[in-house]
Amino acid sequence: MSAMVSSTEKRIVSSCLLSPTAYNIPLFVRFAEGLNIPRMYNLLTRYMEDFELFRTSYEIHSEIHKRTRNEPPTIEVRTFEHLDKDRLISEHLITIRDRALVRFVICRVLDEPGDYLFINAHHVLLDGFSMNLFLQELTQAYLSGEPAVSQLYPPLLEEAPQGSLQVEGSGGPTLSFGKYAPFKSKLLGRQNSEIHYLNERFRLDGSPAKRHSDFAVALTAFSLSLAHFLHSGTVYLAYPYLGRDPRNYKALGNFVQLIPFGIELEEELGTETDQLIAGIQSRIFASFAGRDYYDELIRTEGMSSMNIFRDIIFDYKSGSLIAKTLNEAHGIQLEEAHGYRDEKYGLHFSVYKTGDDWEISIISSEYGLTDLQALLDLFHSILQKLYANAGGGLRVDDLVSLTAKEEEHGGESAPETPGGRIYDEVAGIVSTLLGEAGVQANVSFFDLGMDSLLLVKFKKRIRESFNINLKISDFFNYHTAELLAGKIMDHLKEAK
Repeated sequence: MSAMVSSTEKRIVSSCLLSPTAYNIPLFVRFAEGLNIPRMYNLLTRYMEDFELFRTSYEIHSEIHKRTRNEPPTIEVRTFEHLDKDRLISEHLITIRDRALVRFVICRVLDEPGDYLFINAHHVLLDGFSMNLFLQELTQAYLSGEPAVSQLYPPLLEEAPQGSLQVEGSGGPTLSFGKYAPFKSKLLGRQNSEIHYLNERFRLDGSPAKRHSDFAVALTAFSLSLAHFLHSGTVYLAYPYLGRDPRNYKALGNFVQLIPFGIELEEELGTETDQLIAGIQSRIFASFAGRDYYDELIRTEGMSSMNIFRDIIFDYKSGSLIAKTLNEAHGIQLEEAHGYRDEKYGLHFSVYKTGDDWEISIISSEYGLTDLQALLDLFHSILQKLYANAGGGLRVDDLVSLTAKEEEHGGESAPETPGGRIYDEVAGIVSTLLGEAGVQANVSFFDLGMDSLLLVKFKKRIRESFNINLKISDFFNYHTAELLAGKIMDHLKEAK
């Protein structure tokens, strides 16, 4: 049976064609008392049969089709002397072209008193929050011996009415992304060609005073850390907003929105940090309007050079949002909440807070481990100082060091503008591939209809025209005719 593919699913599927094992969500659930294997096997089988979600896959040709198959995914039962989690994950990585987009392995572990249930699902089916809801329901059903009553909740409407950038009810100014170009050039200054993962756990010294939400404090600390790290007074990132029905893990198309966040710290250097946090907290809560911000902002002229699916994502989670303890009495624990494999964002900075414990997970295709550790150390230090500032008096410029003056283009050559030979040739190739007349300088190729299949042809045409071999990531980082022409011009200068 085939079905329509939503625009959210198309974005994920197209991105995964460029990075085959991106968007895997591998998790381990530990059962301290051991597993009743027949009960868990039968329970999982019933869920696979009852819900189309687990039997959904995609067929990708010139168009993308979503299929629901009759046969459920295979549920493996394996016995291990010792459970090597990294190896098990690597053996069960999922690509978007696979027939089964979810994997289950019931693990009997001989050298431990407890057993494990390993699950890996593709993000096009579930996200981490929805996966956690499923695990909570699965745990309750396992302990009671019966699954929940089968009922598919209808997916929420994906698109919201178009509107202005003004956040409803906020009374504040519209979002401005006027200085994004120099910020972007600094962001790319340490570009790396490999995927790096970094995880760290810590507990803050002393008993931190709380006057604001932990989310607001953490977002403020990360913004200040990023500014100091890049020596840029302008910070741009996106953070996920769970704007959906929390019961709805069983239906497709129910994804988070990425809400852009920008702040101009040059105007805040003399501000006390308490005031900065309060302002950021007000903006966060005002922005939870349930609208499709990506759809609104990506079509706005001031946003056209920002690619929030490529740059920096700040992802805050807490024990109240994603529970690691699924059942305390029976010792059922989610152990690998940081196992999410996201190989597309330039930098994905995840914060998980439960009680007084902080867990940080960083995934980056732009930065090496040395840089990531430096950023993490900054975040830890600034977070500690923000919480310890009980008496007030701590100012923004006590925490960050910025360059004296922001460069016009971050030290890079100015990109070619319409009329230049390189620009005109790039725009001509885009126009031919997409059937678009008069490609504008600052409009994203992906907004005009560029997908992964066309991107391969685009890369080949650029190589033939300019005798240079750009990386796939370059087309995401320089995703307008103006930006890509500037990148090509820099390459040609270096060759000479």
